[in-house]
Amino acid sequence: MSMFKKAEVQADRLKMYVYGDAGTGKTVTSLQFPNVACIDTEKGTKHYGKFFDFYRIETSDPKEVLQAIEELIEDPQGFKTIVIDPFTPLYEKIMDNQLTRLKIKHGNPSYTLQPKDYRPIKAEVKNLIDRLLSLDMNVIVTARSATLYSQEEFMKILGTKPDGPKELPYFFDVVLELTKESRDGKDVFIAHTEKDRTNTLPAIFDFTYQSFVEYVGIKGLEREPVVFDQKKRMNEGVGRNTEVIYNKKKLRTAGVTADQLGQLEKFIEKIGQEEMSNLLKDDFCIDSLLDLKESEAGLLLDDLKEKNKETTDTKKKK
Repeated sequence: MSMFKKAEVQADRLKMYVYGDAGTGKTVTSLQFPNVACIDTEKGTKHYGKFFDFYRIETSDPKEVLQAIEELIEDPQGFKTIVIDPFTPLYEKIMDNQLTRLKIKHGNPSYTLQPKDYRPIKAEVKNLIDRLLSLDMNVIVTARSATLYSQEEFMKILGTKPDGPKELPYFFDVVLELTKESRDGKDVFIAHTEKDRTNTLPAIFDFTYQSFVEYVGIKGLEREPVVFDQKKRMNEGVGRNTEVIYNKKKLRTAGVTADQLGQLEKFIEKIGQEEMSNLLKDDFCIDSLLDLKESEAGLLLDDLKEKNKETTDTKKKK
């Protein structure tokens, strides 16, 4: 029996990354999508409540953003669209947290990020985006514009690019650059399609919600989210394909066993949650024990046991 299955057309959600200068409609148009939950990272939606019907939280803390996304995975709460506006401050905070952690780790307040230090940063961004895109909702992430320079000719400007991690556009089905033009004395927001896996959008179109209804179709944009699909996508996205029973609860893990989780939890009591989080970031580029493979959990436990033995021996000598 073949592993391949016939591709079926489905009314899927819009997963979109948009970037542009201030005033090109990133926020205004995003808030017009159905049932919006907005993660506002720079207080840009503060005064839009009187114009649009949406819910919001104001934070650029990566932990709070991840918590908000995981809350929606467990319960969509009637939302059909999630907006992160913009991603740039969130990315800056992820980098700043990593730099602060490494300054403390190396005992050097002047420490600067090295190429190898970006590995955990990229992993944290991917972890967040994987969970975000697992939501059975329209996902809209905005970014500021940055100047794109030639790598061959010094200071030669080639155009613009999103101001954020360079790999971010690869995660999304649709990537748009936004500009604006004057039409009959009014500013009109214009979308320039850079990527479109839906194969529905024209190269250039008016950036309005009505345009997406016309080109993409209303069925996928406005249907109710399915919680089971969200959880399934999230587990698949982060590689949690193993089911274990731990503390009388069913958990999905990347392979770590219930016994290993129990042992690791005991080490958290000794070394603290922050130190365990640092070990997971540095050695495995993950944020959760559930994302450890069984072999990785074994290596981590061996390392922790060895360090614990060395600490105990040192204390005995004293």
